Amino acid sequence: MIDSEFLHAYSERVDNSLLDVKGVGPSTAQLLVEAGFANVASLASARSKALEAVRGVGPSRAISLRVEAQQLLAGSEPAPAAVTGGEAPRRVEKASPTKKAKKAKQAKKAKQAKKAKQAKKAKQAKKAKQAKKAKQAKKAKQ
Repeated sequence: MIDSEFLHAYSERVDNSLLDVKGVGPSTAQLLVEAGFANVASLASARSKALEAVRGVGPSRAISLRVEAQQLLAGSEPAPAAVTGGEAPRRVEKASPTKKAKKAKQAKKAKQAKKAKQAKKAKQAKKAKQAKKAKQAKKAKQ
């Protein structure tokens, strides 16, 4: 729970309120301020890895927060690479694969595993056939 002292101190420390950024509430704002992101501009120019260091912020949320901050500063248009510290803004949708993409990836892995299993079986069958031939040839020599 955020106390009123923090909100008062927070409102005095920042230029543009982090609370204006979509996805940032009082708790997240406090964590961001404690991590050194005191305003929307610092959030917009942050690298993903720096944002991921904040508790509760993973890779996709870091991208989302940065893009939302950039859009807020730019009036809903993504900020240029110069504002993002050389890191081009990415679309949030691409941050996490869709269910369809995940299923396709799983199907591909399953197909590869099945193919590998079949190849292993074929190799074992070939070895068994060769061993049988060698045994028959040995028996024929006797």
